Amino acid sequence: MFYEALSEHYDIIFPLDQEKTLFLEKEFKQKNAFKILDLACGTGTYTLELAKRGFNVWGTDLENSMIELARSKAAREQVAVNFAVGDMRNSEELGLKFNGLFCIGNSLAHLLDIRDLKQALHSMYNVLNDGGIAVLQIVNFDSILDTGDTQLPLIERAGLRFVRTYRPRSEERLYFDSMLEISDGSSLKRYENSVELRPIRRLDLEQWLYNAGFSSVKIYGDFKYSEYTLAAKAIVVTAERRG
Repeated sequence: MFYEALSEHYDIIFPLDQEKTLFLEKEFKQKNAFKILDLACGTGTYTLELAKRGFNVWGTDLENSMIELARSKAAREQVAVNFAVGDMRNSEELGLKFNGLFCIGNSLAHLLDIRDLKQALHSMYNVLNDGGIAVLQIVNFDSILDTGDTQLPLIERAGLRFVRTYRPRSEERLYFDSMLEISDGSSLKRYENSVELRPIRRLDLEQWLYNAGFSSVKIYGDFKYSEYTLAAKAIVVTAERRG
């Protein structure tokens, strides 16, 4: 029930962020990368926005329900985008090459086995053309692992509250607890969920990207190009496939 409720309100909870959009647009245009792959695209918010800005975009997600929502949005907004159910560990199965790709929203942390994580990074490298660029984003797990239980900022919308907490258990595992409250004025529904994630430290991610074949790996603390520090809320990465 939790994920059904979350998917129904996903775009209200996580609306389009202009800073993310501008970062992606700038990075891809600098590399003349107009054929783009959005991995773990969710409901296609950024897939659709980049398509509106002139990019040829494909979006894939492991969850069929998310892809169906994304296709419905594309049809409703009359935007030409290709969506497909797909696993980021095997992006080559699309049979396509791209000049740019992005995987944001902490999706990498859902790959619990380090072998799956490394396979996903290798797959990203393989589907990029020479000169292509990858943009990745996860939360700053270095800070969470060093600090302990960490509650993210409360998300409140009209009739909705979303509470999220990270609970580290080891260097390789933490729990991500979520509580979604939805009120229609006369009744209150509460949905709770806990999912296991693999925390990823900055230096590990950087090294795994180099091992996958990427070069020119750059790390930022947000989508405003701020310098990464332990206090940063996020880890934002760009990495290139050199010809």
